[in-house]
Amino acid sequence: MKVDRRRRIIVATDRCLHRSATPHDYDALVAGIVAPEFPLELPLANLQRQGKLKSWFDSIISTSLDGRACVFSIDLSAGERCIGQVSLVQRDKSASGNLAFWLHPSYRGGGLAVETAAAVVRYAFTVMAIKEVWAGAASWKQRSIKTLLKLGLHPIEAGETLNGESDKFCRFSAVRG
Repeated sequence: MKVDRRRRIIVATDRCLHRSATPHDYDALVAGIVAPEFPLELPLANLQRQGKLKSWFDSIISTSLDGRACVFSIDLSAGERCIGQVSLVQRDKSASGNLAFWLHPSYRGGGLAVETAAAVVRYAFTVMAIKEVWAGAASWKQRSIKTLLKLGLHPIEAGETLNGESDKFCRFSAVRG
C-alpha cells in the first residue's frame, strides 16, 4: 500500500487500484445503482429514488477531503474505471470507522468485494491507525454478510430495523489486533 503525497491515496491489490474518489466518479455510481440487478432496497438506491444521491455523494467527497473519511473508487488493473467504491467514515470523534462498499452488479461474484474491502480494512488499521472497523448489512443480503465475515468482522448485533423498514439489520465489528 502506498500513500500519494498529493492526497490521492492509492491502495493496490492483485486486480484493483483504489484511488481517492472524485466528483467525476458520480456517473459510475449512478450506472451501478440503476443497473437492473442492483437491489432497490439498499440505501444508495433509495437516495437515488428520492433525488438525494448527488448531494449525498458531494457530502461524502467533502468529508473525505477534510479527513473524516476515506472514499476509494475502485479501478481494475485491466483499465475499467470506478467499478465500485469502498469507504471508511470516522465514527463521531473516536478512532473507529464505518466501512461501506458497493460494486457494479456486473462485477459481483468474483471475489472483488472481499479483495477491495480487505485492502481498505488493512489500510485503516495500519495507515489510518483506526482501532475498530464497523459495518452493517441487511439480513437478507447474505452475500454482504459473507463478505463481512471473510474480512474478519464479527457479528455484534442483529435484529435492528433499517430506516424504519421491516428488514432486519446486522452490525459487525473488527478490532485492530
